Amino acid sequence: MNEAVHHYIRAKNIDSFQKLRLLLFLYQNPRLKVTSQELAHRLHLGDTLLIETLLADLHQAGLVIQMGIYYQLADEPEVRFQLQQLASAFEHPVTRQELLKQVKPTPIPRSHPETGFQRRWLFELSSQ
Repeated sequence: MNEAVHHYIRAKNIDSFQKLRLLLFLYQNPRLKVTSQELAHRLHLGDTLLIETLLADLHQAGLVIQMGIYYQLADEPEVRFQLQQLASAFEHPVTRQELLKQVKPTPIPRSHPETGFQRRWLFELSSQ
């Protein structure tokens, strides 16, 4: 995989498959202004709170703009260029697997006393 793409993923904190999927969807629909509920429905994630968290992260990274309750991909040449590189890498099976490995969350060891819902929050907190 292109080292620039690898670095961009780290620099912009693209650290989950859901965030990658959301970002690629917005890249494919650059003029779309959409709410978190619409994104949850379109991407079949079903969890509006998760989408809002992902959008907040992407907004903080400068990849998404927020206009009230609506979100849209940032209309910046550098963002478009980097996302074009990311989308291109995602199209190829080998580089797609490398991308997915890079954004895969680190599992919490089984010996950890927290489970289920609490694990998700522990992961999200440790990612910040």
